[in-house]
Amino acid sequence: MKYLALGAVAISVTLLGAHARAEVDDEDDAPSSKSKATKADTTKAEPSARPAASDDSVKADPEAKVTEEHDEATPPPAAAAELTPTPQRAPIYGKRGDWFMAPYGYARLDEIEDSTESFEDGIQPNLIQRAGTYRGDHRRNIATARDSRLGMFVGAPTYQGIRSSAQIELDFYGLVPTDARRHDSVVFGPLRIRLAFMKLETPIVDIIAGQYYDLFGWNGSFYPMTVAYLGVPAEIYHRNPQLRIEKHLHLGQLEVVAAVAAVRPGQRDSGLPEGQAGLKISYGGWAGAATPGFGRPALSPISLGVSALYRAFEVPVFRSEPGSASQKTFGYGVAAQALLPIIPIKTILDRGNSLTLTGEYSIGTGIADMYTFMDGGSRFPLLPNPSTVMPVTYAANVDPGLVTFDRNLDVKTINWQAFVAGLQYYLPIDKGRVWLAGIYSRAWSDNIKDLTPFPSWGGIFTKMEYFDANLGFDITPSVVLGLSFQSVKQTFGDVSPQTPNFDVIHSDMLGGGLGVAGTGGIAAHARNNRAQLSMSFFF
Repeated sequence: MKYLALGAVAISVTLLGAHARAEVDDEDDAPSSKSKATKADTTKAEPSARPAASDDSVKADPEAKVTEEHDEATPPPAAAAELTPTPQRAPIYGKRGDWFMAPYGYARLDEIEDSTESFEDGIQPNLIQRAGTYRGDHRRNIATARDSRLGMFVGAPTYQGIRSSAQIELDFYGLVPTDARRHDSVVFGPLRIRLAFMKLETPIVDIIAGQYYDLFGWNGSFYPMTVAYLGVPAEIYHRNPQLRIEKHLHLGQLEVVAAVAAVRPGQRDSGLPEGQAGLKISYGGWAGAATPGFGRPALSPISLGVSALYRAFEVPVFRSEPGSASQKTFGYGVAAQALLPIIPIKTILDRGNSLTLTGEYSIGTGIADMYTFMDGGSRFPLLPNPSTVMPVTYAANVDPGLVTFDRNLDVKTINWQAFVAGLQYYLPIDKGRVWLAGIYSRAWSDNIKDLTPFPSWGGIFTKMEYFDANLGFDITPSVVLGLSFQSVKQTFGDVSPQTPNFDVIHSDMLGGGLGVAGTGGIAAHARNNRAQLSMSFFF
């Protein structure tokens, strides 16, 4: 009985398997004739309902062939993947096509050779190492791509007569940890905000809010042409968070721009924003080629700008325990800029034989940071320390170089004057693809030495002079190669001795006199020479 039962089960399984294979074979054979009939009927009834598919489309989308071979009793699935658009975030207002985004920037390489070990990538106004010291007698080589930049313009549709836009620009000069290796600081290059602002253009005034070029010095409008890093020594070059209001007046080809701005203060703890104001006049009927730094040239009209700033300072009194007592003072600055096309042109596409002069003069007090964070080496004096156990440092709440204390322990601002003159000439070679440029600049202070204790005179400079010479070639309209020689000299507060006679200092810490060694010599100075090759691709 057991064998009979097992045999019956085996026969049943065999019969079921054969029946299943027969059904599969029937399904494989059926679509060919049925599909032909279906397609024939569909073609006759709706000749234009579906265009004939090419071999390429069938190969590209095999599922389409399977869909066509289903019978009419099983409707094909909806072609959602073909008809449904890619999901997009709805615009804030208006149509998506009315908004625009425009990326820009450049990739840049700088190869630099310095005669001393004084500077990083740019010639910042820190102290030059003197001859006779290790860093003053040895060279430095720098290779970096950190000045490459990325930016984005964003514009919105006009709304009730108001045009709004924004701009964000970054480079790779972000803060580096103090314990970072040189390799890491150069190769990693943390991001830094250069510009991040919005602009509203109304029929009455324009408003700029965010981090933008300072109004003082009309930053961005009068930069000289150079392969060197901006700002060059003595040049007003600064960006700040601000709220600015501008009024543009157009009188034919004459444009007048008046502006005021509330700017991040030079000292945060002053409690007051910095005030800046400016006036700029341009005449479009006389224009020339002008390139800001190592950028791209633009057709720029003859222009004249004047500007001013006013800022407040409030610091603790000069005591080790000041309590809540403070002293207040104020800083100010005035600047004038000019752009003069000596040999004008009609179009920037043919700038051959164009010659343009740029110039800037500035004077002020408590404004050293506007010259690319210059401080002249000025530091606060040490607090009186009768016990002479250890030096007592003044707890400053302001950046160095803006204010200090005189011999009466009153807070004073440090004075600076500066000028920059630049010339750029585009040779009549292939519509100006080859160009020459040069700069001479100088900055000096008439009171930094008086406000510095005598023992620290060697750590300040009272004057700084700079010049450069540049040659450039546009390999393509987007790729530029530049060569530059730059030289900067600083005159220090101390002087070289006439004889190795070291008399006793018989004056107070700020004095000096006939008994001070070296008072009859010449002012000590140091110089750094730089050769630079730069290459940029603009997009």
